[in-house]
Amino acid sequence: MASSTTTPPAGGIPEGGAINNVGAPGQQTMTTLPGAESTRSSPSQPPTDAPKPTENEAPSSSSAANTVVTPVSSSPTASPNAPVTAESGYNSSSNDNSTISAGMSNSSPKSNDISPGAAAGIGIGCAIAGALIAAAILVLFFRRRRRRAPARSDAIPLNGFGSVEKTIASPDSVSPVGMIERSLPQPAEDQALGGELSRLKTAIKNHVQSYYHTNSVRGGVDQVALGLIATGNMPLIASTLGSLLSNPVTRMTAIRFCITWTVVSRIDQNCEPSLSFLPPEIASCLLSINSTRDDPSTKPGFMSRWKAFTAALLHDRYGSSTVTTSDARNRNISEALQALNAVLSPFADEQRDDRERVQKLEEILKRGARFGFTLFSQPSQLDFDWNAPPSAGRGTLVISPALTQVADDSGRRLPRPRVLEEQEVARGLETYL
Repeated sequence: MASSTTTPPAGGIPEGGAINNVGAPGQQTMTTLPGAESTRSSPSQPPTDAPKPTENEAPSSSSAANTVVTPVSSSPTASPNAPVTAESGYNSSSNDNSTISAGMSNSSPKSNDISPGAAAGIGIGCAIAGALIAAAILVLFFRRRRRRAPARSDAIPLNGFGSVEKTIASPDSVSPVGMIERSLPQPAEDQALGGELSRLKTAIKNHVQSYYHTNSVRGGVDQVALGLIATGNMPLIASTLGSLLSNPVTRMTAIRFCITWTVVSRIDQNCEPSLSFLPPEIASCLLSINSTRDDPSTKPGFMSRWKAFTAALLHDRYGSSTVTTSDARNRNISEALQALNAVLSPFADEQRDDRERVQKLEEILKRGARFGFTLFSQPSQLDFDWNAPPSAGRGTLVISPALTQVADDSGRRLPRPRVLEEQEVARGLETYL
């Protein structure tokens, strides 16, 4: 049977956007358009308003022929009313089927497609999430393992008794010893300790220059009061100090030495409890400890820990920035003030308020007491050095001592002392010493 080729009218698709192909009675017609559903005509009811075939068109005599029309669109989102160009070809197949094929320049993209960039982002995100989960699992595993690990022990030698086991708790342990170790205050910086001694020396120097004179005096120095000041291992004997005070040339230097020695000798850890500016309970313990004969290689270590614990326990009572009237150190401070004023009052400037002078002198003594408690609370061993250097020669007097560190925070002896604050030396006293 002969096949026919159907060509759309030259004017394009009639209004409505549909192409109607009419064949012989009983012929099936399929029309596919974007946005429209396929319709199937009944064999007994052909579609209406179908154009009649022209003279050049031969009606198909086969009732089995199928016609398929596919619209051509230059855009994936073409409107159903856009003109469609049909490209037909003649096919002489054995089934005598006539096909009109319409090609599309671009196929419509699928709405479910994923771009390569999005796919890469999803992959990277999954990889990061997996790494974080693995890291969290490892952290939990090692924490549990560390909690189950036994605490290690360090042996500290004890003189004559073998060794004492010191248990060092793990960081996650709730041992009281571990909590105490972590709760101890941090040691003060070397610069802070040296700076406080320097400020104390400056306060003494300014006090002497403001409230005392260099005129001649008739009376001598109160020897009884001078004996109360010249305690311990003072580098001058009391009579020599009296001579320096009486001489107008050396008086200012002697007064500075007098006040400095009164303060520093009473905050030294070897001072007698009846004179010490340290808390009385600490001064009594120090007296008992210093009188024992312990191994010098281990004693500094024990002293370091004892001082740190004791200072932490007594900090609320003696760690204040002021010495209150109820402070137990006030008794020794008052007695030292009375003896010191008895020695210095003959040289007080009468043009200045004497009550103010005594009040300022008391403030210096209390400031020294606070500094003494700060030095005691340090785990390291600190000493005052009153010895003049060999290069100073004769006729020198150390007005203010050097502050040195002789053992570290663990109690280990240093090869040589570390100087935190230099000493102050007066020279040219050959005639008066």
